[in-house]
Amino acid sequence: HDAIKLGMALAPESRRDQGLCLNLPVGLNLNLPIYKRISRNLLISSAKEKAEADRQIAGLRIKTPTRHALASSLSGGNQQKIVIGKWLAHGAKLFIFDEPTVGVDVGTKAEIYRLFSALLSKGAGIILISSYLPEVYELADTLHVFRRGKLVATHGFHTADHEDILTQALAEKQEKLGGKT
Repeated sequence: HDAIKLGMALAPESRRDQGLCLNLPVGLNLNLPIYKRISRNLLISSAKEKAEADRQIAGLRIKTPTRHALASSLSGGNQQKIVIGKWLAHGAKLFIFDEPTVGVDVGTKAEIYRLFSALLSKGAGIILISSYLPEVYELADTLHVFRRGKLVATHGFHTADHEDILTQALAEKQEKLGGKT
């Protein structure tokens, strides 16, 4: 609750287990973080709820037959858009994306990247957690390599040597193999 109040949002790695209520409709999932805003005296305004959900569905190009469709009925990419969309409606300023493009198609991946660009242009901050190194190389301004919960290397955007980063990321595996790669 404190993180949400401070404007932080998390799009977890496991959208199905941690990011969505699969047995609830798309519109309800999108509006979960903003129910206080669209409610009055514990009564939800159906007009505001509809408007907010429809705005997010259109803005993120979520492919759903209706906002009443269950989140479980959508593709992985559209489910990921719902996870992201609910925090956009909330107005978060710092987004933590944990493996945001795992299990999504190429088109959805491109849409997520465009969304990152739009968030950054509006002054939001993004922490991207990804094990897909080409994605990291393409998107990161600053890259941190962690191993066993400890920071082992930091690289700036212009100084990053992909070979060096890969070596640092895989150093533990090399140690286990006796230094062989």
